[in-house]
Amino acid sequence: MKKILNMLVMVFALLTLCATAMASATSPTDEEVIAAYNNANKVYNWFSLAPLPTNGRLKKEAGYMIYYNVDYPNIRTMSDLRREMNAVFTSSLTSKILGSSRTYKEFNGGLYVAPCDFRPNAFAGQSSFKVQRLTDGSIDLQITTEILENPQKNKMDVVKYETKNFSYVKTLIGWRFATFERIK
Repeated sequence: MKKILNMLVMVFALLTLCATAMASATSPTDEEVIAAYNNANKVYNWFSLAPLPTNGRLKKEAGYMIYYNVDYPNIRTMSDLRREMNAVFTSSLTSKILGSSRTYKEFNGGLYVAPCDFRPNAFAGQSSFKVQRLTDGSIDLQITTEILENPQKNKMDVVKYETKNFSYVKTLIGWRFATFERIK
């Protein structure tokens, strides 16, 4: 019994070391934080501006929604989608995004997507980034975006600025965004 207990303690210690080794040992540079934001923004936009593509061959209906099969490399199921999201977001944020969206649904082991009608904010201009290190394991990414008078009528004067903050945190599996929302 004592041998088994010692072996379990060693296995637990080994797993803890492996998980810690997978996490980034150093704090990311400002450029790495901004690159991580751009990648996370691409994934986040799968739920609004740019859903995963479909070839339209298979169609399913659920309530008043129509879903089409997803045709994207390495994402065939809801588990695949969750895996990709967990690569950029904390697991709690991934669950929150998936739980509040009806964009994706799994039918018979296949991932399906409903068409979205979101459009980018036409009044949003250029964005600037400010990276602030709060602790060894927490970074605040502040994004300030110009809001233009009316670009649709060629009025490109900046009338105000919108600022949003994103929490980028160190987890056991690396750096992930704990908060996220649309900018444009």
